[in-house]
Amino acid sequence: MISFIRTSVLFLVATLMSANIASAQFTLTNTSLEGFFNTDFSYSSALSYDVENILPLLNTKGADQTWDFTGLDFDFTMTGTGSVQSFPSAAGTPGQGDDHYEMANQVMRTVLTIRGFLGGEEVEVDLIQYEYTKFNEEEFTMLGTLVMDYEEPDEVEMLIRSIPGELYYAFPVTYQSSWSSEFEEQVLSDFFDESLDYIVDVEVDGWGEIVTPEGRFEVLRVSRLRKLDFGFFISETLEVDFVNRLGIPIASLMVEIDMETGEYDLETAEASLNVFTLPTSGERGIADLPNQVTLHQNYPNPFNPSTQISYEIPEASHVRLEVFDMSGRRVAVLVDEGRPAGGHIVHFDADGLSSGVYVSRLQAGSHTVTRRMTLVK
Repeated sequence: MISFIRTSVLFLVATLMSANIASAQFTLTNTSLEGFFNTDFSYSSALSYDVENILPLLNTKGADQTWDFTGLDFDFTMTGTGSVQSFPSAAGTPGQGDDHYEMANQVMRTVLTIRGFLGGEEVEVDLIQYEYTKFNEEEFTMLGTLVMDYEEPDEVEMLIRSIPGELYYAFPVTYQSSWSSEFEEQVLSDFFDESLDYIVDVEVDGWGEIVTPEGRFEVLRVSRLRKLDFGFFISETLEVDFVNRLGIPIASLMVEIDMETGEYDLETAEASLNVFTLPTSGERGIADLPNQVTLHQNYPNPFNPSTQISYEIPEASHVRLEVFDMSGRRVAVLVDEGRPAGGHIVHFDADGLSSGVYVSRLQAGSHTVTRRMTLVK
């Protein structure tokens, strides 16, 4: 879960492109990423360990490809709200005075509250972090992160330094671009102090479009082979991001490489989808901000025993999402709270219910929408 959250918040600062248009190859430059600072947002993400359907996504590379994420069974979902503030240097931030962080010319402060369902249980994470980067016409390099105590925002909970830095993008980025970086990652907290040596080889090995429950979107496929040198052996992890025209991952894949066979260790495979909504700008991560209350058909349907229910609201509202059986008996209350404008994904586990037809009902403000769904055991 920690790696999932860390990956998901890496680009929380982004104002994302949001067009459903024909697939075409494109190029990322530093100006492509320049519009993503200083905003409020809401956020939703879903994580899958569906190996059977993840493997074809990992194996599909090349020009003018299609990657279909709609067949994945998602195991973990989360939603959240937050804000991002950017600074042109480390001055005035907790990294001020640190020689390494002082090299940053772009610092991003992210405040985030997220809620998710893991194993049927709801979890909540509050986070304040500062990302220190070098950002110019040639590079977007991650220098490190300071994770702050949410209750005591001036206290550092975790310090991460990448020395000399992880080259995340070498501009311009287009199909068949490649670059590498080698760095030492220092991690320090109250519980551990460690130093890890990484070599990261990056290749843009595909372009085309991805298909998600939100629609079809232009992407570049950016593959990072992350090698961690322990001295007596090297572990390898493949991280694949499907990024839009602003360099923001709409979807991601991750799998470890078996040291003995060099093949994917499929037990470690995972995939994620990410949606950002920016109420202040009227833009969102994958699609336009909705103009009406919408309750989508649950996926999968029929289902056994769990499914995902997604909905959209055009403005912040108190939302109540319930499930009823065909006799009108309420069997679950999934949401009963204020939610920000945009799209949201909710996990519904019907493990204790019998096969049959059920009705999901969404109430948002004065609007009510229902959908039928079928549980088959």
